[in-house]
Amino acid sequence: MLFAIGALDSGVRMGFLTFLPFLLTAKAASLPTIGFALSLVFIGGAAGKFACGWLGARLGVLTTVLLTEGGTAAFILSILFLPLFASLLVLPLLGIMLNGTSSVLYGTVPELAPPERTDRAFALFYTGSIGSGALSPVLYGFLGDVVGVNWATVATAVAALATFPLVIALARHLGSGRHPVGSKPHET
Repeated sequence: MLFAIGALDSGVRMGFLTFLPFLLTAKAASLPTIGFALSLVFIGGAAGKFACGWLGARLGVLTTVLLTEGGTAAFILSILFLPLFASLLVLPLLGIMLNGTSSVLYGTVPELAPPERTDRAFALFYTGSIGSGALSPVLYGFLGDVVGVNWATVATAVAALATFPLVIALARHLGSGRHPVGSKPHET
């Protein structure tokens, strides 16, 4: 389940970033504005690594991932409807959501793997995440060719929401789903 969540999360991030320049061009953004917009996403992403790691330690894996994936879907959809200036204001927040989830997921790997297999679990998780990130622009690109950029962007938001049942099911393997990342659930 963690592997699937990581693959979906990475796929959403790279799929959306593939479409962002096209979405902004449709809003009459210039090339420098598109570059600035991508910078805003990446700045938000850097902050998201820190912020979501902190949130995960306080709210737990379940709550943090549901918040970040739900926020990702909401912000992606908002980019479709907002004018250019408002979209630029939303992009750093979207960057936080797009990149933050992975910090919490990476911290969960040791909790789910036996200590003697943690290295292998990290290798599998990273391979799935990176592989999904590499394939998703191609797959979403094909989808965009068939249904258009806007509907393919909606598909990235739907993919973010598709993590919800997986995260809820995974929480059962983490105890209550609210213990901090990196700590063990309390025995009952």
